[in-house]
Amino acid sequence: MSPSIKKNFAFSLAYEVLAFAIPLITAPYLSRILGPDGIGAYSYSYNVAYYFGMFATLGMLRYGTRSIASVRDLQATKDQLFWELFFTQLLTAGFALALYLVYLFLFGDSLSAIWILYILSTALDVTWLFRGEEDFKITVVRNSVIKCLTAFCIFVFIKGRDDVWLYVAIMSLGYFISQVLLWPYVKKHIASFHIPKFCKLIRHLKPSVILFVPLIATSVYRVLDKILIGLLSSSAQLGFFDCADKIIMVPLGVISALGAVVLPRMSYLISTGEERKGVKFIRSTMSFSMIIAICLMFGLIATGDLFAVVYFGDNYTETGYLLVVMSVTVPMIAWASVIREQYLIPKRLDKQYISSVAVGAVFNIMLNLWAIPRWNARGAALVTIATELLVCVMLTASARKYLDIKQYVSDSLPYLGIGVLMCISVKVLARVLSIGKVSPPLLLVLEIIFGLIVFGALLAVLARHSTSHRAIIGSLIKK
Repeated sequence: MSPSIKKNFAFSLAYEVLAFAIPLITAPYLSRILGPDGIGAYSYSYNVAYYFGMFATLGMLRYGTRSIASVRDLQATKDQLFWELFFTQLLTAGFALALYLVYLFLFGDSLSAIWILYILSTALDVTWLFRGEEDFKITVVRNSVIKCLTAFCIFVFIKGRDDVWLYVAIMSLGYFISQVLLWPYVKKHIASFHIPKFCKLIRHLKPSVILFVPLIATSVYRVLDKILIGLLSSSAQLGFFDCADKIIMVPLGVISALGAVVLPRMSYLISTGEERKGVKFIRSTMSFSMIIAICLMFGLIATGDLFAVVYFGDNYTETGYLLVVMSVTVPMIAWASVIREQYLIPKRLDKQYISSVAVGAVFNIMLNLWAIPRWNARGAALVTIATELLVCVMLTASARKYLDIKQYVSDSLPYLGIGVLMCISVKVLARVLSIGKVSPPLLLVLEIIFGLIVFGALLAVLARHSTSHRAIIGSLIKK
């Protein structure tokens, strides 16, 4: 029997949330201890290392997940495939490590050198095996242990502005240990060991590279914009932008969790001739994604300014502005993620996927080179909105022949109306409570609770009076 999507979504959601939990939990502390310049220095060194880490694994997370899911009922074939994929990853990771060492020799500093452990960890990453098997519990447990330990170490050992290197060391070591902890559980799914021939490795490079192209292109407007801010503006501006981006990425973790679960399930259904069953389910997941994304977008619009000051400190008012502006991207990214992760990749429509994000990457670079020198982090925020909109439209156009896009739009429009009403209600509450001089932290908590109550109540009214929306939400809960 196939694993429950609802159960795996819960595990995957925990995995994604925990992946961003440490930055959120530690951000107020680190922003005050290290300051904007320290946060900016960390962000710059990490983002450079992140690119080398992506080159180390290419598109293996998605390619490996899709490949394992397609043969998971064939043990001998799966065993052989796993070792072919793993040794292919070792090959590419070794090459990426060599390039990173060259970078360190030519341009690196002490912070960059510490990230070597992170590059090494990518060679051992077999998360794709467990995702392909739809076994999310193991990765959640691993992530929980490591994230808790890193949080503990940050609060215990980071005490001053000169401890940026220690922060990097804690995070880099955490990445490495988290991958090592997965290996004792590989034998649960892999029964035998094989050393594949070199020619077997080569055949996996092309499809892995194909899925890597959109990955690197997407990272251009998720990561490279930070590098450009560091180069073309200041570390403080990068710190403001990075803090806003961390908050934006939290709601996207919910969408990523859903995509991580549905991708292997769709790959499995397509390989067994049950594509129609999967396409029908996508309508429900799109509706769920839009509910979450729209609620969070309008929630951030309503509370972003206050949230930044309360959460990061009085020096981060600029982060509040960026947070409000960048919140607009949440529904765009959520919509695009459903189409990409839940249909295009499982269906192996890689060319349509690649063309969309490649155009977005070029568009992003060109606009950022023009906007950042003029408007600093605000320019990068506006470019991010334009880029996400472009990619979302192109991905939607590429899937229009296969998915009922008009139906998805029709399903989502009521959620926009609910979001607007929630935002207005929260703003009115803030105006009323400000007269009584309520403390900012308490005001923020009251705004969030009130907003969730309003959104939930209006959503319940919609489900009560709309048969189609009641059916959509009900079908998702039952999975």
